[in-house]
Amino acid sequence: MDAAAHRLLEIFETISRIPRCSKNEGALTRWFESWADARGFRTQTDRAGNLRIAVPPSRGCERAPGVVLQGHLDMVCEKTPESPHDFSRDPIRLIREADWIRADGTTLGADNGVALALGAVLAEEAGSARPPLELLFTVEEETGLNGAKQLQPGFVHGRLLVNLDSETEGVFTVGCAGGRDVTITRALSRTEVAHGKQIMRLQVGGLRGGHSGIDIHRHRGNALKLLARTLIGLASDGEVNLIEVGGGTRRNAIPRDAFARLACPAGRTDALRQRASECQALFRGEFAAEHALEVTVRPEEAPAGRIAALGAAEAAALVHLLLALPHGVAQLSPDFEGVVLTSCNLAMADANSDRLRVITSQRSMSQAALNAASQGVRAIAALAGGGCETESEYPPWTPNPGSALLSRCRRLHRERYHAEPRVSAIHAGIECAIIGGIFPDMDMISVGPTTENAHSPSERLHVPSFCRLQGFLAALLASVASGEHP
Repeated sequence: MDAAAHRLLEIFETISRIPRCSKNEGALTRWFESWADARGFRTQTDRAGNLRIAVPPSRGCERAPGVVLQGHLDMVCEKTPESPHDFSRDPIRLIREADWIRADGTTLGADNGVALALGAVLAEEAGSARPPLELLFTVEEETGLNGAKQLQPGFVHGRLLVNLDSETEGVFTVGCAGGRDVTITRALSRTEVAHGKQIMRLQVGGLRGGHSGIDIHRHRGNALKLLARTLIGLASDGEVNLIEVGGGTRRNAIPRDAFARLACPAGRTDALRQRASECQALFRGEFAAEHALEVTVRPEEAPAGRIAALGAAEAAALVHLLLALPHGVAQLSPDFEGVVLTSCNLAMADANSDRLRVITSQRSMSQAALNAASQGVRAIAALAGGGCETESEYPPWTPNPGSALLSRCRRLHRERYHAEPRVSAIHAGIECAIIGGIFPDMDMISVGPTTENAHSPSERLHVPSFCRLQGFLAALLASVASGEHP
């Protein structure tokens, strides 16, 4: 491993020690400001908290086109149920396994710590030719590209932008899906549970989850969907009362765990366990990759005082809504082989009081298809007696086949690797979609090392691809600095 690769991993590990959940990026921003100040780089933050670091060009390259290396400061903070990790203060513990790095029971934060480390290492390479360089690190990307949405014209000056938030080596991403979250709410009426019933907790867990965009086509189980399938039939049984339902933790993650609390006569608990066992066997057969999937039932101590549960009709309406809401791939792209055009994710549900709240997300590279998917969700909600609010909307990034930056990157890839790169679009939100609207003359591309299972505790980073990307980006900067034709 050469010095640049060693430094790359060192910075990635340093970044991993700094808590940076969405809306809590301040400590990492301060670290980068201190890092930049020690090297004489100018820094600037805007009112949203987005950070710009201006890195001067090499001698003689002052008139070369400016390049912006862009990523986001925040990460999705997910952990396994048994993990004691506190994302507000604990460092991410990295584990190296051959060519891969993962975290100990949590998300790794390669999404998007790789961008931060790559930007820092490339800025430190004083001996290499480089054009005027800006590092643009945004905030709150994982909660709806919120930092990028608040960028103002003039905040960055370069007009060649390399987004470092893609997840497959050798792929140049030139477009992305737009997205929209639709939150459904519905009032719930409750009645008192008859005295003497046993409280039972029905749990669906152990699922792989993953990113609701890039993993949506991988046929992974959705814990909320499987919970609803387990509850169907029970919900309309007048003797079994549904008290609470919950599941999912992130709008942009496929739910890994979901649960329901039930009240049932003591004589029905064995039948409930049998139902859970049958569903577990059924689901494991349906989702072959979900090796750890479990459907379990266990008794809970009844709370003191009155227990309020949903009536049979209310419980059935809740379960039917979860069953009817779409989840998974709706359409494949006609332009990019194997790429999803439109999808839906049933992300989160919560019913523990007098109100049901369900959060869904729709994605598409077609604005018309995105609108249609959201309209379908709204229609289902209306049939269930619910209302809807729209949040976290962002547009698609439309590919530019005439991009000079893409042409330069393709040529450099052929020269370095003697292979043609794959040019594609991604079924996830990339900040290029927002940045292109604010800076309409920006030529953009997105690249990244190979990472897997983003937004889940199974996330891992392929180290050789990470190091190779650093070398490719150094060559790209040198090419721009030299003034050679794309």
